Amino acid sequence: MKTTKFLVAMGLSIFCSTGLMAKNTGLIKIKTSSFQILKSDQTKSAAFKVYGNCGMCKMAIEGSLKNVKGIEKADWNKETKMIEVTYNPKVISLKEIKKKIASVGYDTDEFKASDKSYNALPGCCQYERPADSGVDNHDGHNHKH
Repeated sequence: MKTTKFLVAMGLSIFCSTGLMAKNTGLIKIKTSSFQILKSDQTKSAAFKVYGNCGMCKMAIEGSLKNVKGIEKADWNKETKMIEVTYNPKVISLKEIKKKIASVGYDTDEFKASDKSYNALPGCCQYERPADSGVDNHDGHNHKH
């Protein structure tokens, strides 16, 4: 009897670990060449402009999102100046993601980095900032006229 229970438990364990139950758990199993990623069906992907110049910029931009809860992937392309992020909007908003990038010195299509954080960038990373294109650098307060 103990052997039967053990075999049933092992069979269920193998069944669950193969991803056959993924449909019922809200997870999608993605197999790549050398590893597997479980990706929640609650994620979204978005691409937007982030200004920068070089490989150090890439490391800083992507690094600003590393280990941030709700972000599964961030990949910035220095040629196109576009970042693609995969994130869970129930955990973090796209606006919050853009703010995190701006906080380390890089202007996005929606938020301008503070002059202090931009000026702290290494010389090679100080990209030509776009003319005031309507990006928000006054987050958190309103001007009354």
